[in-house]
Amino acid sequence: MSEALDSLTAQHVRSSIDAMRSAVRLLAERDRDLWVGPFTDLVDALAEVGRTDLCLGRLVEGHADAMRILDQAARPAGEGVYAVWASRSAGTGVSAVREGDRWRLSGESRFSSGIDIADRALVPGWVDDRTHLLFDLAVADVTPDRDTWHTTAMNGSRSFTVTVDLAADEDQVVGPPGFYLARPGFPIGGLEVAAVWLGGARSVLEQVASGLRRFTASAHQTRRLGVMEQAVWLAGAAVQHTAARVPALEGDALFQETASARTAVVTACEQVLDEAGRIVGPGGLSTDARLARTIADLGLYVRQHHLDLTWESLGRDALRRREVRG
Repeated sequence: MSEALDSLTAQHVRSSIDAMRSAVRLLAERDRDLWVGPFTDLVDALAEVGRTDLCLGRLVEGHADAMRILDQAARPAGEGVYAVWASRSAGTGVSAVREGDRWRLSGESRFSSGIDIADRALVPGWVDDRTHLLFDLAVADVTPDRDTWHTTAMNGSRSFTVTVDLAADEDQVVGPPGFYLARPGFPIGGLEVAAVWLGGARSVLEQVASGLRRFTASAHQTRRLGVMEQAVWLAGAAVQHTAARVPALEGDALFQETASARTAVVTACEQVLDEAGRIVGPGGLSTDARLARTIADLGLYVRQHHLDLTWESLGRDALRRREVRG
């Protein structure tokens, strides 16, 4: 992975759709064994990709997640780069209705990353409110609305709302009913995303530190850089510690630890973003293109994690445990 990343720069991969597509394919094809190998190796690799560029990290993480899903289902992967589209944001989602020996899939999927990049996508089709099947679809068979992304932040991830209206064969179903959400790998996948966030935080830290080395930093800038350094260290410790414990965790303990680790990374990222802006000021935020882009990308990317909902859940769990002990 490191050798492949050495040939890529953030400026290059964000220069065009073709450049991003080539970079994602390079990493996806070069390290096929990494995606389904030891989890600690995977999160370390994803953090390094996110450190290079967050949109590249988002797309590679989606491919890695799909490879692990297919591996857990004992199903061979198709050719090319994969994505996973599972959002049901704002009441959207894809329904699955049986039509003879096939399935009719229809609906909208928001935040579907990898349009013009990925070849295939794993998409849950909902039979009813509680039952879903996971389908392996060709990206070329869906209709993206490229006017649904109105910010430059994370624009390299090519995340759009897509309309699905197609017939799928039975052999496109991955795993049994409920497989996608019920498998142990579902909460673990959240830590893969957190590893990419960690890489983004490391990138912001390094870029700010590099800028400060060009002149004599003030005491307050040095202090705030130290705060960033500690926040990044804490985020890395949370990801690495939890990734190492994953094989021994299951059930509620697995959900709790991965949720806690993700929350630790998000709070660290928010601290890094706040301190970075205070250190570099309007000059650094407006004249350094890569730093401005990384800050915008990371600020938007971590918003997919619902901090308050997670803290509420962790708080309820803390009360239950102490009630039992009392």
